[in-house]
Amino acid sequence: MSPESILLASVNALRPTGLAAVYALLSTPRPRRLLVGYVAVGFAWSFAVGILVVVALGGVRVETGSSTANSVVSLGLGAAAVGFAAGIATGRIETPSPGRSTGQSRVSRALRDPSLAVAAGAGVAAHLPGLLYLLGLNSISETRPGFAVGAVNVLIFDAIWFAIPIAALAVALRRPAAARAALDRGSAWAHRHERRLAIVVFAVVGVAFALKGAVDLLS
Repeated sequence: MSPESILLASVNALRPTGLAAVYALLSTPRPRRLLVGYVAVGFAWSFAVGILVVVALGGVRVETGSSTANSVVSLGLGAAAVGFAAGIATGRIETPSPGRSTGQSRVSRALRDPSLAVAAGAGVAAHLPGLLYLLGLNSISETRPGFAVGAVNVLIFDAIWFAIPIAALAVALRRPAAARAALDRGSAWAHRHERRLAIVVFAVVGVAFALKGAVDLLS
């Protein structure tokens, strides 16, 4: 995996919706069972989407015989990321805020005492493909991996994305209260710095992808 993919996967792991969902599940009477459903179904979903996107992008290269289509994708997504960063910096776009505590969010209220099916559905809903996820998959496809290598890269990418719920599940097996406290502290730190972090991440990633796409198109 490229450094860009690792960075994007790490940023995806800090999505406010995902943090709120994990916190809510840790606060239920049976967090272990619900977290298993959340992680298993959500991971399977994002892995399937990742395989489809990486294979589709690789297929474009094979059929066209050039990287033009992928260069355009990189340029477009990079420009969108830069625009998003500019929108946050100017105040036209607000960063999603989980609030002082993830336990007070709308997601937490919706998952106050869910069934296993609802928890599994939340795993999918909290991991819908977004701009950074597509950028990460496009970065993986840039190496033109075969199916096996591509699958391993997507697996690693998603493992980083799901690192927080997986860690929460591991801790919850013994001390769910400790997992909730640790997640709450991490969420509070992310909330204090979320605007600055969002601007830097989207700007850096956007410029990198836009320049790469432009250079590839001109070469």
